[in-house]
Amino acid sequence: MNNNNIDFVLPWVDGNDPEWIKEFNKWSPAAKKNLDLRAERYRDYGLLKYWFRGIEKFTPWVNKIHFITCGQKPDWLNVSSSKLNWVKHSDYIPSEYLPVFSSHPIELFINKIPGLAEKFVYFNDDIFLTSPLKESYFFKNNLPCDSASFTVLGLGKGRTRTPHIQLNNMIEINKNFTKSQVIKNAPLKWFNPLIGKDFIKNIAYTPYNTIASISIRHSAHSFLKSTFDDVWNNCQEALERTANHKFRNELEDVNQWLFRYWQLCKGNFTPVNHRKNEPMIKISEWTFKDTNAIINQKYSEICIDDDTDEISGIDYDKKMSEITKAFEKILPEKSTFEL
Repeated sequence: MNNNNIDFVLPWVDGNDPEWIKEFNKWSPAAKKNLDLRAERYRDYGLLKYWFRGIEKFTPWVNKIHFITCGQKPDWLNVSSSKLNWVKHSDYIPSEYLPVFSSHPIELFINKIPGLAEKFVYFNDDIFLTSPLKESYFFKNNLPCDSASFTVLGLGKGRTRTPHIQLNNMIEINKNFTKSQVIKNAPLKWFNPLIGKDFIKNIAYTPYNTIASISIRHSAHSFLKSTFDDVWNNCQEALERTANHKFRNELEDVNQWLFRYWQLCKGNFTPVNHRKNEPMIKISEWTFKDTNAIINQKYSEICIDDDTDEISGIDYDKKMSEITKAFEKILPEKSTFEL
C-alpha cells in the first residue's frame, strides 16, 4: 500500500428506513435509562449526495472513501465507483457486537476496515467540504494536522447533558499519560503561537497536574490507523465495554475522541489552526448569513449541527430547504458516486 495515500471514512444511517426501524425496535431495551436514543442520532439529513459531490470536487486527490452502513445503500449511490468501498458493519466489526445502533462501536473498530490506509480522515455525516483543500490541510510530515489545547471538563454552552463520555475518555488518557509527559513529548506543538488562542489556553492550564480535558473540534479528523491499534493495546477494557453497548450509553461509553486525544498526547500530530475555517452552525440558528457562507465558499468545511430535537418551534423542513439550496448552488452537478 502507498503510504502517501489518504482515505476518507464516513459512517451513515437512514433512520427512516422501515427495516432499520424494525431492527431498532427489536433490540431496543425496555429500560432506556442512560441511553441516548434521540432522533437526531439517526436522522438522514438528505444532504449525503452533496457530501460526495464536495469530496470529488474539492479533494479529488483522495485515495478511497470507506462508506460505512449496516447494509443500507442510498438508491442513487454508485457502488461500482473505483474510489468507493461500501463497508457493512459485518465486514469489520466482530459478530459478537452486532447488530449495533450506536456510533461508538462503529468508530472504535475503524482500524479493522479491510484496505484502510494508514492515513485517513474521519467524517461525521454532518460535516461537509465547501471549498478546495490540499492533502496538507489534513496531513503534514506524514502526521495528522490538529490543534491541541488543554481545557476543563464541563458543560458547554446550551448543553443539558453531563459529559460522562468525555470524562470516560479522560480517565483512560490519565491512566496512560501525565501532563508533564505529554508536554515533554512535544513542547513546541502544545506551546506554539501558530495555534492561536489554544496557545494561551495551554499556558493558563499548565499549573494543573491532571489532564482535565482537551478541547473538542467539530470537524473532520485526521488519524493514523496505528493510533487505533495502540489505543486498543492499552485501553481494551474500556473499548470492549463500549463495544458491548448496542445503543449509546451516556454513562459508560468512550468514543472516537479518545483516539484523537491519544494522538495529541503522543505528540503524533502537526500543529495547525483550522478553527476559523471549520465552524459548527446549529440548524435551529441557521440564517441567511449562513446560507451565503456556503454559496460564497467562505469556509473549508462546515459542521451542520442538528439540535432541533431539543428546541421547540423550529421549522426543520424550512431550515433544511435553505441549506439544500445553498449546497445546490456550489455543487449542482452529479458526482461519479451517483448513478
